[in-house]
Amino acid sequence: MRIGGIASGLDTESIIKQLMQVERQPLDRMFQRKQTLEWQRDAYREVNTMLTNLERSAYSLRLTAAFNTRSVTNPSSGAFTATANSSVQNGNYEVEVQQVATKTRNISTENISADGKKISTTGTLASQTDAFKVDPSTYDGQSFTITTYNANGDAQSKSFNVDSSKSLDALFKEINGANLGVKAYYDSAYDKVVIERTETGKFTSSADPAAPQIEFGGDTGFLTDVLKLDQASEVGGQNAIVKFRNLSLDPTRSDAPIEKEQRSNTVTFGGITINAQQTTNNTFETFSVSSNTDQAFENIKSFVDKYNETITNLRGKLSEERYRNFPPLTDEQRREMSEREAELWDEKAKSGLLRRDSMVSSVIDKMRLELYTPVETSGQYNQLTEIGITTAKDYRMGGILEIDETKLRAALETDPDSVYQLFNNTADKTLTDIPKENRTLEQNQQISSQTGLVARIRTSLNDSMNNIVRRAGNEHRTNQQFTIGREMVSIDSRINNFQRRLTQIEDRYWSQFTRMEQAMNQANAQGAALMNQLGMGMM
Repeated sequence: MRIGGIASGLDTESIIKQLMQVERQPLDRMFQRKQTLEWQRDAYREVNTMLTNLERSAYSLRLTAAFNTRSVTNPSSGAFTATANSSVQNGNYEVEVQQVATKTRNISTENISADGKKISTTGTLASQTDAFKVDPSTYDGQSFTITTYNANGDAQSKSFNVDSSKSLDALFKEINGANLGVKAYYDSAYDKVVIERTETGKFTSSADPAAPQIEFGGDTGFLTDVLKLDQASEVGGQNAIVKFRNLSLDPTRSDAPIEKEQRSNTVTFGGITINAQQTTNNTFETFSVSSNTDQAFENIKSFVDKYNETITNLRGKLSEERYRNFPPLTDEQRREMSEREAELWDEKAKSGLLRRDSMVSSVIDKMRLELYTPVETSGQYNQLTEIGITTAKDYRMGGILEIDETKLRAALETDPDSVYQLFNNTADKTLTDIPKENRTLEQNQQISSQTGLVARIRTSLNDSMNNIVRRAGNEHRTNQQFTIGREMVSIDSRINNFQRRLTQIEDRYWSQFTRMEQAMNQANAQGAALMNQLGMGMM
């Protein structure tokens, strides 16, 4: 604790405080510069958040389903459901589901638990000798095999040992993990064991198609006696058989329908996918395909809206007023203001941090260029203007996009594939297979001209975001890994050095005032002694 001014009568502490306020001015400017950099860093990161959201919106247009303009009216019977992609022509179609694909399955012929009891699949077999109808420990050490067949009809077998010290679940886990394409489990409601194929369809032996599709071998006593699984009870899986007719091409039904047999219940005829659920009882059921541009239109509109929102926000940051007379507040200045006054001051201090920023303005310029450059496709559309998307006529709106709904819907209805190509066309593989470092300027230009708008925009956005990250970092980077961060680290170092210097200066001031006090004390003492001597002499 320092106390000054005893001899001089001066308010030493107040004087030194005022002197230090002058000395601290460079330090205050450093703190203000650091605060400005932090705000600028956050402003850049806010821009990157906008660009990320726009990139995600563009990515949603990469899916073919985003441009699917076909709607299907399915039959009321529920025997099947149909979906159609954008390449399918409007019209009526017929489907007959002759057979639905099923799984091969074998189920216990009777309950496996003893009367009045219920087995536990988690307890050991040895601990449940009286819970099963047949004591499972009797078969301890026996080995049985399960044989199945792959899609080519080749056999695949696996042996399993009966171990009464383990649970039924442990045995099922071993069977299910044996890559035999089967699954075994216990149904406690029916008190039966089920072993079935994991896939639908008919998987038989190429050598003997009449053989069981899930064949038991070896010592089968445990399977037949304990689990009540009878080989003869197997219900073999079957393939789906679906017939299809396009009534637009065969209105009189004079041609034989297209017939497909396969293991899955999902059967495709061109751009139409049939999901069979039950048979149609030897009759054809009709469904219709019609145009529905709503979803595709909304997907494109959503991207355009996000693009316009991003452009508007970026232009706002570029034109935001910069108030240079409102630097960041120091702690002392903030204490002297009300909360509302400090808030209003901060608003002006933060304003215009990215005004006329070249990095942000280049983002807008690049996106405009990518969107307005024609795309070389095999379709009829190669520019946005051809599908009804144009730049706003009012230049003050900053180049935002406007949609002619009638024109866009017409393009989606008449040739959705061409619209898809405009957004998602890919360059010729003979060009893209060339390593980047070996491509000529002309080849790069060809790749660019053949690339769809979405890929162009996403590439441009990612390049811009990477540039911003190099300057302003992100939540995964330390200050040493980006430009503004390194400047902040430098300022921190200068602040620390300057604070040490201020401490030395303050110590020097106190030392000087202390010596002054000491000198005044000494002078006062000498004066008092002289007065005493003069007083005694006069007596």
